[in-house]
Amino acid sequence: MAQEGGSGAPRSGDSGLGPALALDAHTLDPRAAAYLEEQTRLAKLQSDNLLEQNAFELSHLRWRRFNDQLSGAFRIILVILGLAVLAGLAALLWNAREADGLIVDSFSAPADFAARGMGGDVLANDLINRLSEIRKITLAHSISNTSDVSLNGNDIRVDIPDTGISLGEAWRLLRRWLGHEKHLTGSLRELPGGKIALHAGFADGTRLDVSGPAGDLDKLEQNLAEQVFTHFDPSNVVLYLWATGHPQEALKQAERDALSVTGRERQADSYSLWSNLTRSIAGDIPLSIQRIRISLALDPKIAAAHNEYAAEAHLLGHTELELAERRATIAQRDSDQPKPLQGPGYVLIHNLATYRAAALLSDFGAAEAAECGATCLPNNLSAGALYAARRHDIATARALLVSARASGQSDPEESTDAAYYIAMSEGNGVAAARLARAHAHTPGQSGSKAYAAAVDRVETKPMLAMALALAGDAVGARKISDATPADCYPCQIARGAAAAAARHWARADFWFAHATALAPSIPYAYNDWGEMLMRKGDFDDAIAKFTIANQKGPHFADPLEMWGEALIAKNGSDLALAKFEEAAKYAPNWGRLHLKWGEALLWSGKRDEARKQFAAAAHLDLTAHEKSELAKVSDGGQ
Repeated sequence: MAQEGGSGAPRSGDSGLGPALALDAHTLDPRAAAYLEEQTRLAKLQSDNLLEQNAFELSHLRWRRFNDQLSGAFRIILVILGLAVLAGLAALLWNAREADGLIVDSFSAPADFAARGMGGDVLANDLINRLSEIRKITLAHSISNTSDVSLNGNDIRVDIPDTGISLGEAWRLLRRWLGHEKHLTGSLRELPGGKIALHAGFADGTRLDVSGPAGDLDKLEQNLAEQVFTHFDPSNVVLYLWATGHPQEALKQAERDALSVTGRERQADSYSLWSNLTRSIAGDIPLSIQRIRISLALDPKIAAAHNEYAAEAHLLGHTELELAERRATIAQRDSDQPKPLQGPGYVLIHNLATYRAAALLSDFGAAEAAECGATCLPNNLSAGALYAARRHDIATARALLVSARASGQSDPEESTDAAYYIAMSEGNGVAAARLARAHAHTPGQSGSKAYAAAVDRVETKPMLAMALALAGDAVGARKISDATPADCYPCQIARGAAAAAARHWARADFWFAHATALAPSIPYAYNDWGEMLMRKGDFDDAIAKFTIANQKGPHFADPLEMWGEALIAKNGSDLALAKFEEAAKYAPNWGRLHLKWGEALLWSGKRDEARKQFAAAAHLDLTAHEKSELAKVSDGGQ
């Protein structure tokens, strides 16, 4: 057994090699020592090599990673560039496909004309200028876009290698191949006897010729330009003829266009324009309706056709149909319109239908916002005056009307209407009757007698009858209203007002009931019916009518205000407060509203609040009777 701690027994944790390595080198064989030294050196070299190789491989891997990232980024850039090129090419092809308009190529002319400065390029430019003027006049009177007119001149030349053509020429070829441009060529020829002939021709074989004395070159150019525009844009030339004082020629051209064009959408648009001129120039409303129905049967999505139908319904006094067609106009989408009516044309039609529909429902704030926007411009200041008057904001209405007339851009008919409603809101029936008579002499849409007669039947006569009824002339009001059509909504309201002025309550009931049956969606007849019942002393039935009027026109202040007055009469002043507060949202500057609101507060025991309403009323427009009433109740509120 070995002794504990003896040199032959390894200690715990020793491998047995350590002591051997720990021996003094002098105790080893020299060869073993040399061998160990060599192994140590080799191990160190291997370690150094491994460290260098690891550093090199790490650097190489980093470079490969950067190179891969750079290569990936380059591929992404190539993909983006490729997509951009494809997108650019697609846009180029799309633009070429959508290319439209009239391209006038250089004319040919005799050498002596060219020597006098009237060469082919000059003649072509003259024609373009005249066509542009026609187009400008058309755009001022049309919601339909007209195509551009340009000269097919020389582009900046950038040669495409190995082709011998320029980029400009390539672009023109692409437009001709894919687009819808119409090219016009022309010439000037000398004729015997000092005459000349101008010729223009389209690629479809159409030839247009004018001739006359050489000294009439300007007239001949204008004549040729009108013929070219007629062939190029047959719908819009209708409006050019109308705008330049040739209504009958415009009507004939509208007929030719509607009966000759092809394609359902194009036909529908042409029938819509023909219907418009049939109404405005010929004044034949039933025939106009027949033609607009054809338009809608061909394409029911055309907003302009629905709007035309609404205008025709208005001239018949068919207010329920008018509202339905205004709403149908609003419901159409821009993308569904014929291309010339998209964009600005659609926006104009949509806004027109929007403010007309709002006015039919007595939402005068919305109507003004749709027609004027944030601020009424000079050309629609009279519209702002009209809407302010309908909201009983007399001071604002007067100021806007003065500005409208001073601007020189106000519509005469709209200005007269605004003045009429200011007088009606003031309770001045005599002044309103005078303005209603003036309404009959303001220029109509076309100035045609037939159109003016239609306006007189359904607009002027009802306005006059209502004014006479307000003035207390029941006999005159009945005489005027009896001369109006039996199926006309505003006419039946006027008959009811005439009967109410004569205190013929049963007859008034009959006409107001007839009016509400004709246009159940419109609030005006319900409102006036309720007012008549209040005058009769039938407050419960009056409130029932005001309730319906409020449902049909929730932004109409009049039925809310009179509903409040009816509640006061029934000793329900506390209940009237909510009605006056609601009415004030839509007619905040109505003097009578604040007067009656103050009365309701006074009878409800709220004297301080009553004084505030009386003070507001005192600074607003009131009739002489209302001023007297304010003086009495103000004393009671002290």
